[in-house]
Amino acid sequence: MDDNERNTLNVGACTSEKTFKFIQGGFPKMNKKLLKVAVTSALTVAFAVPAFANPFVDVSKDHWAYDAVVELAKEGVIEGYGDNTFRGEQNITRYEMAQMVAKAMDQDLTGEQKATVEKLAREFAKELNSLGKDVKDLKAEQERVKISGDARVRYGSNDESDKTDFRARVTLDGKISDNLKFNTRVSSGDISYDENSEGIVLDTANLSFNALGLENTVGRQDLILGTGTIIDDTMTGISSEVGGLKVFYGNHASEEQDLFGAEYGTELFGADVNLDYMKADAKQGEDKEFYGVNTSFGITKNISMNAEYAKENKSGDDAVAYGIKFDKLGLSATYKDVEAGAATNYGAQAYDINNVSFLSEGYKGMEYKLERELNENTLFTVKYQDFENHAGTKDDNRTSAYLNVKF
Repeated sequence: MDDNERNTLNVGACTSEKTFKFIQGGFPKMNKKLLKVAVTSALTVAFAVPAFANPFVDVSKDHWAYDAVVELAKEGVIEGYGDNTFRGEQNITRYEMAQMVAKAMDQDLTGEQKATVEKLAREFAKELNSLGKDVKDLKAEQERVKISGDARVRYGSNDESDKTDFRARVTLDGKISDNLKFNTRVSSGDISYDENSEGIVLDTANLSFNALGLENTVGRQDLILGTGTIIDDTMTGISSEVGGLKVFYGNHASEEQDLFGAEYGTELFGADVNLDYMKADAKQGEDKEFYGVNTSFGITKNISMNAEYAKENKSGDDAVAYGIKFDKLGLSATYKDVEAGAATNYGAQAYDINNVSFLSEGYKGMEYKLERELNENTLFTVKYQDFENHAGTKDDNRTSAYLNVKF
């Protein structure tokens, strides 16, 4: 997080840009302000539209093509990633989709399978035709350097003021050798329409490699545990993964703390489950130690439940959240009850609480969120929060909105 955003939120912390962290409050005086957002949102989309043909953008798991490929994989038509496996839990890029479809077109298919493959071929023909390359060319290009990015406009308001800003980021992922990769993300920083921007920011810079059966990343990198209650931030250090286990050690510069811990993710009785642990050794101030668990599972078609529990060991304070999501509508409602010691300046929720006293006293209440994909790779999110502290004092209602375009 940059100084401009930190000052806006009055919270001395930084975090990953993977979640919207500019949250302020109130419905009043919205019409004129939302007009400003509409204009800037249109500019954001116009800026990113030429990039929609990028074949390396992930295909959303809500996209019909994703379900179609999963079904073809079950039937043995789609071969997968070259090792004859289809890792359905991972994201699929448009390039990978095109590669799978190209292989499927050479197989003997039933009438229904042929119709599905032809529909998929039409869906991804634009990327292949616009680049004028075949699948082999695309694969070779991705193995060298993958260029992607996102552009975001966001809006927040309270009873007294409002603010809108813009950010563009470009990410470079490259292959140095068969066992060494690099990642660099350059950000414009948050460019306010009312204030001066802070200039170009190097968001992440790290190297990834395999050693001793581990997938390792060294350097400045994003760090999220679970849904971000314990931490949603960046650190400079090392992380290693094997199977569903991730361990990490690094430095959180702005908080002057050394962080180390682990996360284990698995599927249990049809539910996704994550177990989290983090120790924060403060160079100044008090050390903290966190434990957490979160889960999500479907209860009926297009309806899922989620729950999370986290505890700070030394204070004994905990955080509880549970809610329901209507997946097809993109609408969710979540109840949160966070005691003071369980709230941190580097957790995602810290950026939803722009009132420092509420963060230090703990808070509870409802959060409502709507996420809609306006177009492929274009996500619009609105969040509304109604919180009070544990003494029963009502906080200002906060409303936020942002538009994020990936390219």
